[in-house]
Amino acid sequence: MLKSIGENIIVNTVKNNEYERNGIIVKTNSYSNLIGNVVSVGHLVKEIKNGDKILYNENNSKKILYENSEYFVLNEKDVLAVI
Repeated sequence: MLKSIGENIIVNTVKNNEYERNGIIVKTNSYSNLIGNVVSVGHLVKEIKNGDKILYNENNSKKILYENSEYFVLNEKDVLAVI
């Protein structure tokens, strides 16, 4: 199991290039923005919690492969929005 430390957040990415919630469609194929499910938050993260869906920029994250699954690690300040 991955455990994030400090201000880092670990997410797995929603594979669709569109995500709809409450009637709002977010297209994620422009500007390298991605939507992900938060799977782990570091102890210094204040506004994001496990299970949140977030919008983030792929360029500000590190892609990792763990147990045949792809995850992204990013800093809390690089989260664009909680969806």
